[in-house]
Amino acid sequence: MAEFVQRRKEELIVEVPVLNSHFKKSVVKNILNQREKFEYRLMRRNKQKSDFTLYISFLKNIIKKVQKMGSTSTETLKLINQHNNRIIDLYRASLKYFKDDVSLWKEYIKFLMKCRRLTLLRTVLNSALLLHGHISDSLYVFAIRQEFEDLKNIQKAREMYTDGLHAHKNSSKLYFEAFKCELAYSETLIQKVLKSGKELNLEDPALNGSVAKVVFESAVENVKNDTDLYFKMYEEATQYNFSLDLSKEIKNFMLTSFSTDPNYWDTLATNELSKNTKNTEKFKITKCLDRYNAALSVVDTDEMWDKYLTTILKITADTKNTEVYKRNLLRQSMYNAHKKNKLKPKHYIAWINKSKNSMTKEILDLAIETYPDDTSILELNIKNNLTDTDELIAYELFKNNSNKISPNLWLTIVEHFSNKIQINDIFNMIFGDKSVCSNEVKQKLGNEYLLWLSKNKSLDDARSAYNKLIISNSCDASLCKTIVTLETEQQKVDINKTRQHFTLACMQFGKTNIDLWMERIYFEMKYGSPKLVSSTYHQALTTLNNEESDQFVEQYSSNASTFKTICKI
Repeated sequence: MAEFVQRRKEELIVEVPVLNSHFKKSVVKNILNQREKFEYRLMRRNKQKSDFTLYISFLKNIIKKVQKMGSTSTETLKLINQHNNRIIDLYRASLKYFKDDVSLWKEYIKFLMKCRRLTLLRTVLNSALLLHGHISDSLYVFAIRQEFEDLKNIQKAREMYTDGLHAHKNSSKLYFEAFKCELAYSETLIQKVLKSGKELNLEDPALNGSVAKVVFESAVENVKNDTDLYFKMYEEATQYNFSLDLSKEIKNFMLTSFSTDPNYWDTLATNELSKNTKNTEKFKITKCLDRYNAALSVVDTDEMWDKYLTTILKITADTKNTEVYKRNLLRQSMYNAHKKNKLKPKHYIAWINKSKNSMTKEILDLAIETYPDDTSILELNIKNNLTDTDELIAYELFKNNSNKISPNLWLTIVEHFSNKIQINDIFNMIFGDKSVCSNEVKQKLGNEYLLWLSKNKSLDDARSAYNKLIISNSCDASLCKTIVTLETEQQKVDINKTRQHFTLACMQFGKTNIDLWMERIYFEMKYGSPKLVSSTYHQALTTLNNEESDQFVEQYSSNASTFKTICKI
């Protein structure tokens, strides 16, 4: 193994001067060290896919960094070429061990397409299709693109999509790729005729999009309910003058086949927003909403309304900083949907978030009227009332519905009332005998509770709360750090009490929490007895799980000098 890695290191020597011309010496050294580690991993008997893919990603990142430098010198091209060659070697090697991994083949093919290794790409594609063509239509898509776009071979591309559709007769990807390919080929032939000065024969099937039409008709027979495929075919057909009749045919087919499908109308409407025309944004929005209005007259369902409202909210995403007409559009659309009882809680909340503060109460009243028992609306109402003038209203709403409140709102409530008289009752609701909140809330607020008890009641109260919480399932090891901090801030540190805190925490979290043991050793060094460090160290080794125990030894060794300094102090 070592001999092979050494040989690879010697091969790397020729790259060093080129690397030095692009990176600092320290960076080059790090690159070489990392590559050596990767080479050793490749020599392991039980190879993992990640041994190869991580190495490949590392080399690709180096290429990206070099390309960002913007240099086109011979040295730069040489460095990129060297790394590309090594990546190719790694893909080849990995596929010897993981030839059944389709995703690995795809990554390799994409890489070859990107770095324009076309001859090798064809060989790899053929191998991939032979192994996995029957289970992956994407491989055929790659093959079609290479044959038509890169090699300009329409006959071979047709063979590829014919074979692909034979294996995947319901593949939308393949039908669209074939359709796009045939339209582009017809356009190429038309341009050749025009350049030659000859007269166009629009009856020629090769020139009028007839082959693309055959592909579309085949798709209609084999691919059902895929509105996205036919929209893409429609958009592609509109790009060429010779296929405008075909685009109308596709549009009529969609209108007939998908007239009651919300996805059809949604795509039709949103396409109005993305059309590459010189029309103003306001005009595009108007056309989009006309489509939705037509849709709602045909498909008056909750799903259709949801798609319409989602688009309205997206259009008016910047409504606070944009034209008046967008604010009016949002208000009018939402009021109309409210009257028809089509707004969901999420719509009301989004409406409030996008509206002026002066409208918040009005919209919130509408939401509460429609969804009096919805938790998300309730929480928004509580948050909205958390002001100096309305905080008591918020507090009453919170108390009366505390069993429904999410952990995040509990945190908000505690933060708001932290310095007010209500906080005592709130902490009782969280940590008292009749607790009404989840363990998640207790875990997030446990440390704050101990600090509050110490400040507003006594250290003994904080100790009692700690003893109760640490043995429950509603806290983590950070609680120990908090109580120890409180203990060590006293004028006289109670060593025995603090040790008891550590003992309880280690009983609960000692198998996995390395930091807890390190803090315990640190405490003995600084406040307790350094003589107990050895026994604490061995107790940690026997308590921690195997993996954590190894990490603990490493961490302890790295902190040894710090401990000695503490001990001297």
